[in-house]
Amino acid sequence: GQPAATVPAGFTASGLPVGLQIVGRRFDDLTVLQASAAFETARPWAARRPPNLP
Repeated sequence: GQPAATVPAGFTASGLPVGLQIVGRRFDDLTVLQASAAFETARPWAARRPPNLP
């Protein structure tokens, strides 16, 4: 099928979360996973929270 992944991309100036969708060629799941992993490595997000949350 058509592989796709969604990764967190940061927050707007008002604190709303923004996502990025990475879409690959048909049956090219590996490239989508590699691109997603590279993006998350370059822009770590796991510890980030919107400004209004503890």
